[in-house]
Amino acid sequence: MRLFLGTFATIYDYVGIKKEFSFIEGKWVEKRNLHLTYHFVGEVATPIPIIAKLSSLHYEPRQIPIKALGFFGTPPKILYAKALDESLFDIANQISQLLEIANSKPFIPHITLCRIKRVKNFEKFIKKIRAFEHKPLGIMDLKVELIQSHLTPKGAIYKTIHTFTSHPPH
Repeated sequence: MRLFLGTFATIYDYVGIKKEFSFIEGKWVEKRNLHLTYHFVGEVATPIPIIAKLSSLHYEPRQIPIKALGFFGTPPKILYAKALDESLFDIANQISQLLEIANSKPFIPHITLCRIKRVKNFEKFIKKIRAFEHKPLGIMDLKVELIQSHLTPKGAIYKTIHTFTSHPPH
């Protein structure tokens, strides 16, 4: 099974964002699949060792605001919504420590909206991103979940395997 650790996200006006960026070519993530990834686990035979190792994960369940847009790549390859909250960095660090993994790249809390194939007008793209700079775009109910990703020709199907309830730090 193909797994990742994440938190699902709600974008208030996803249809409106898609309309604002209708001039870009790419594949938009389905609304029900919008999420933040802390760590991509990959293919495993069973989730039991991961669940066991993360049993002491500690976080405060609450709502995290999603504000502003950004992009990765030159030329742009990913359009994303930003979730900048210190607790997300803390969760990602705990996961790395508990799973005993070294992160090859820095954790940037984000919700992928679109995998971009082509931006027809880069200046317009940047202008649109700036227009969303301080807009509340959505929320995440902070729950760390182990999610199965089943890839199909029509896109990914996500299923929560386990939700980690917060435990006080020792």
